Amino acid sequence: MAHRVSWLAEGLGLGLGRVIDTHAHDVPLSRKLPRLFSHLDRALPAGDALRHQSEAAKLSDLIEDMDRARVTSSLVVLHEEPAEFFRLATEHPGRLYGLAYYDSLSPRQGLERVRSLCEDHPDLILGVTTAFPCFDLDPRMNDFAPLYDYCLQRDLPVQFHPGGEPGAGEARGPMAIGVLARTYPRLKMVCLHADGRWHAEMPGLLRRFPNLFLQVEALQHAELEGDGEPRILRTLLRAAGSGRVMYGSDWRGRTDHYFHRVEAVRRLPWWQRQNVAWRTAVRVYGPRMLGNWKMETGNRRD
Repeated sequence: MAHRVSWLAEGLGLGLGRVIDTHAHDVPLSRKLPRLFSHLDRALPAGDALRHQSEAAKLSDLIEDMDRARVTSSLVVLHEEPAEFFRLATEHPGRLYGLAYYDSLSPRQGLERVRSLCEDHPDLILGVTTAFPCFDLDPRMNDFAPLYDYCLQRDLPVQFHPGGEPGAGEARGPMAIGVLARTYPRLKMVCLHADGRWHAEMPGLLRRFPNLFLQVEALQHAELEGDGEPRILRTLLRAAGSGRVMYGSDWRGRTDHYFHRVEAVRRLPWWQRQNVAWRTAVRVYGPRMLGNWKMETGNRRD
């Protein structure tokens, strides 16, 4: 009887529900972006483990993990030659989409690569991602204006990795992103969640700037509530609401963390889960992210 009830709930969209992952990596990241990964090694206690994990991983592992976790589709950051990504995206239609990585250390060449990816594969490249502050670069620099203009022309959202280490300068702080959101009000901007002052300041920025969105990732490392839900995520949703918040796993190889993050999203109350798990992602990146799922009808609670 329990099995029949579980099957019926899933069939009606009341069970596990869809999940869209808006931030995964092609691999090995440590070889493709050694300077960024060196930064991560210093910043994270498990930096060496992440390096070995990334070097051993294959992008096909992501598809297997998505199947096991029942993740609908994933946005994959494309750092170098993306041939394997395009092969897998063709073999698994509706499952993988791309984020063109913009190399802020070489703005002109970085924009040329973004243009090439977006114009050669418009159906698969849905946005751009950057890591300005990881290299101590201010995203408000004039050198980066051509990127923002191009993304506006093609309606491409931009992901920013804000940094946020203790004592970080203004370029790594919420104010820099707020200035950009005001300067480019039609540019959809997605902040990858960081620790520190972002917890306190991000809700106010989301209320002030309708073109600003927040991607929550790595929050399973925070202290858990009694029901196993990360305390930081619960506090954030109370302060900011869920309508501008989306889920990103930061997948870069096979670990249990990937599955813990998906389950943390699925444990949210359904009115928050719909936004964080998939609706906000669709608002930002478009309905293609739904893959083979149909848009919900009536009062289905995916």
